[in-house]
Amino acid sequence: MTRPAPSLPTAEIAISQDLIDGYAAASGDFNPVHVDRAFGAASAFGSTIAHGCLPMEPIFMALQRWLGVPALPSGSTMDLRYHRPSRPGDVIRLDAATPEADPGGGTRIPFACLNQAGEKVIEGVAVLPAAVG
Repeated sequence: MTRPAPSLPTAEIAISQDLIDGYAAASGDFNPVHVDRAFGAASAFGSTIAHGCLPMEPIFMALQRWLGVPALPSGSTMDLRYHRPSRPGDVIRLDAATPEADPGGGTRIPFACLNQAGEKVIEGVAVLPAAVG
């Protein structure tokens, strides 16, 4: 693996009901708030919402591209907080800070996943182990 660039590449994901339904089929999570349009519309969310892993995808995509690997290295961690749900029609993009040294010897990358209105959907910090980054 070559040394990554100083900043993460851009990444985004378009949330669609088909994507949500596909994730439900792959994960076995058929919670009606995700897959039942009538249930979602009647919920406090006002529509179906994406499973939590889907709007996180831009940070995973960017880290994998940045490192040139198909999966994050063992020992990678993320500390994150969800601010709002993602719905069909949303486009979630990554806004990542410049990677910096972590006190534990690894690489620390603060990030946010924003919707098309610029609203924070997720914010967090990814920490990669000392052997990478």
